[in-house]
Amino acid sequence: MTFLDSSVIIDMLAGVPDIVEAVEERGQPYLTSSLCVFEVVDGRVGSGETDVVGVRQQFGGVRALDLNEQIALEAARMQDKLMDDGERMAVRDLLIAATARSTGDELIVSDSDFETGFLTEMMDVTNLRRAD
Repeated sequence: MTFLDSSVIIDMLAGVPDIVEAVEERGQPYLTSSLCVFEVVDGRVGSGETDVVGVRQQFGGVRALDLNEQIALEAARMQDKLMDDGERMAVRDLLIAATARSTGDELIVSDSDFETGFLTEMMDVTNLRRAD
């Protein structure tokens, strides 16, 4: 399975060739967090009449995992360790990372939001923008 951050889903929807190719090479099934669904859809709203279901259907091949108490507690543990090292992550990103970690899958991203030494020690994070 391949766990995709919202940054990757956005790039795939935009047809960024290198990102599309790298994700397709990893193969399906594709997973993401329900928070990533919100981030992708949120990036398209603003008219007051956005078809949010239609936006979601554009990446319907990506199955969203719901946030639950175990993931919330894992995110809190991760934040505790980050803060002990003097770092702090945005809550949404931490919940996304904890969701990916709960699957045991590599977290695939295309931005720098997840680049912390501690996080990369705890789980596999691949930044497709830096994969060269």
